[in-house]
Amino acid sequence: MPAQNVGRDRHGDTASVNLNGIANAPRVRRRDARVGLHKKNNEMLNQTLLYTLLLYGSAVSAALVALIMAQFWRRERHLAYLLWTLGFALAAVRYLLPSVTTARGETAILAGLAAEYASGGRGLLMLAGAWLFAGRSLPRASVLWMLLPLGWLGLAWAVGMASPWRALPLSLLGSAGYAALAWSFLMRQPDYRWHGHRFFALACGLMALHLLNYPLLHYSPWMPWGYAVAQGLHYMMAITLMLVWGRREQRLAAQALDAGERALQHVRHSHRREWELRTWTDTLLSQISDGVVICSTEGMVTGFNRAAERIFGYDAEQVLGQPVTMLAPPALHETQRHSLLRLSSRTLPGKVGSRPWEFTARHITGRLFPVEISVSDMEIDEERQFIAIVRDVSERRRQEEKLAYLADHDGLTGLPNRRCFERRLGEHLAGCQGGLLAFLDLDDFKLLNDSLGHKAGDAALRAMSRRLTVLAGENLLAARYSGDEFVLFVPQAAPDDEQDWVERLVAAVRQPIAFNGVEFMLSGSIGLAHFPEHGQDVEELVRSADLAMYEAKRAGKNKHDYYRPAMLAQLNHKAEIATLLKRLDPDRELWLAFQPRMRIDGRQLAGAEVLLRWRTPDGRTIPPDEFIPVAEETGQILRLGYWVMEQACRTLSRWPAQREPLVLSINLSARQLFDERLVERIEALRQRYHLSASQLEFEITESSAMRDMQDAVRVLSRLRALGYGLSLDDFGTGFSSLSHLRSLPVDTVKIDRSFIRDMEEDRHDRVLVASIIELAANLDLNVLAEGVETEGQLRLLDSLGCDDVQGYLVARPLNEEEFLRDILNAWAQRAMAL
Repeated sequence: MPAQNVGRDRHGDTASVNLNGIANAPRVRRRDARVGLHKKNNEMLNQTLLYTLLLYGSAVSAALVALIMAQFWRRERHLAYLLWTLGFALAAVRYLLPSVTTARGETAILAGLAAEYASGGRGLLMLAGAWLFAGRSLPRASVLWMLLPLGWLGLAWAVGMASPWRALPLSLLGSAGYAALAWSFLMRQPDYRWHGHRFFALACGLMALHLLNYPLLHYSPWMPWGYAVAQGLHYMMAITLMLVWGRREQRLAAQALDAGERALQHVRHSHRREWELRTWTDTLLSQISDGVVICSTEGMVTGFNRAAERIFGYDAEQVLGQPVTMLAPPALHETQRHSLLRLSSRTLPGKVGSRPWEFTARHITGRLFPVEISVSDMEIDEERQFIAIVRDVSERRRQEEKLAYLADHDGLTGLPNRRCFERRLGEHLAGCQGGLLAFLDLDDFKLLNDSLGHKAGDAALRAMSRRLTVLAGENLLAARYSGDEFVLFVPQAAPDDEQDWVERLVAAVRQPIAFNGVEFMLSGSIGLAHFPEHGQDVEELVRSADLAMYEAKRAGKNKHDYYRPAMLAQLNHKAEIATLLKRLDPDRELWLAFQPRMRIDGRQLAGAEVLLRWRTPDGRTIPPDEFIPVAEETGQILRLGYWVMEQACRTLSRWPAQREPLVLSINLSARQLFDERLVERIEALRQRYHLSASQLEFEITESSAMRDMQDAVRVLSRLRALGYGLSLDDFGTGFSSLSHLRSLPVDTVKIDRSFIRDMEEDRHDRVLVASIIELAANLDLNVLAEGVETEGQLRLLDSLGCDDVQGYLVARPLNEEEFLRDILNAWAQRAMAL
């Protein structure tokens, strides 16, 4: 292989080398000509001492920058500084390599290639350092980027590219590296002045511009001065880096000095705060309301504040230096000593801490009282001490006991309340063979509150509780179950003794009660249930007695009754009816029956009473006396009552007109009577079906009006003024007050069937019926007798002056079609038979 000539370029930035890979004649001659020209130039440059000095000066300046950058890397351990150090080191190597190109052969070729590679490699290293300095990471394959300059050099050499243009991309890469370095330092400028970052960035920027001048300086007389410019810029970088380093060290030293001053001030402040804290702690311990007792690990008292003096009764001088056991009763001395030893065995100070627990303490007078105590430990004057926070909880204990008593007892009577009674009864039943539970409900207690006031009611409850307490004695359980309900449980006794006890209970309830000079008496309904026959547990036994009490109340009050299984069946039946009422579809399940009423004089048809009938979807017929009371209790009666009213008006409007207007009598429930929209609804129905007010009569009972007599009179007066008929149903039962009869604006009185049934044989019934008829006549009231079933009853009522009758003798209740066929269309034949 012929020797190759290696020449230095005039710019001094890269060395140009031409390598012949494959020999052919034309290319060899042209290449030899270029190599000869380069050799001539190199020989001419090597003779210039100034060129050599500038070349080595540039290498020294780049190496100086690399050394200073290495110090930055040693201080901050940032990989970017290491890459920049290697970049400037490659720049120094690049400036040294042109001195080797004076040699001949392979050495000169390799030196030229290395110089061009160093020019591109420093740019890559500086770019990578700037990337890391920006807080980003390099991929693992980034090392392979260093092979890019080698690939470019091999390709350019193979195609015979001229030296200036072959080195131009590598110079651009170096220029980008210096620009990135300048940008990195500009972005990380500190907040203090004269930091040097801007001057260093300026030098790097000028160096980036200088590397772009390579095409202009190549083979020009100014090429040696390119090294001079590079040398000057590198020296400028070194000086500005030393300025950055010096200002940074100065800043760090100032910060260290400032930190030392602050530390010294903190130490001085800490000593002052320690003294203040001790003073403040002593003042605090003397002022807080909780007692503080400090003792050593040997159990000797070393601290005793004013609150502790107040709690225990000792002065601090009496306690300091004494065993802490003097604050506890003798029975607890050994326990306290073991607790102190257990705390002392924990070797690490500050690790002792306990949740508050209650402890029995001893006062100086010997009185024992409860305290709440929590213990912790700390170093006081380099000695381990135990600090106990003590709080007298005597008052809290009394309050807790009071609250516990109030939670289990009635505040008015002092008797156990429902929760306490059920708990005690459960405990009692667990070891009891049998017994009797009495459930007492005071009759008409609301009337007492309304008439004499709630204070009188409270006095009655207190008096009743005292009597029940005396009656119960020590072996019985007595409690106030709810408002005016009391429960008592007596253990198993002989039947005679049990009956005697029940009679004494009834007598105790009926005893007079005096309040503010007024004496009144109460009665009670009592339900009785045996254990275990009527209930295996508390809930079942109380339910059985409660059912028996309600049965006694329904039987007329002021009675007592024993539980029977039929009562529960009846209750379940009522619950079933209530459920069916909620699901009721009136148009499919309900229908109306009409029972005619006859005027005795002339045997004329006076009208009919509207009766409600119910047939469930499964074909069962439920009597009115079963579902009407349940509907009253559940509130369904309003829906049923207005349905009946509308169906009756619709039916009456369809019937043919009679010579005498036919009157339909419709029952009003108590809920309907006090419905605010009752009159408006009745008027709306009458007008919708084009009826006159005289064709409708409304029946009420005295008991329903008594709920609010004043409001009832107001509503009935409005109906009477509009022309509607009003009748008082079941007169003679219940209260039957003459004052009510005088107050209520009714025009008809209906005698209950219970007086008519036996009036032919029973003289008393006959006298009562005659009295009612005479009384009504004197008050200008019409009289209607219900339940007339025999001709003898009809003749007797006719002789007594009764106006109208109703019953099976006239006709049984009929549906709409039957009433139209058998009554309206055939009344003349029926009247002749009567």
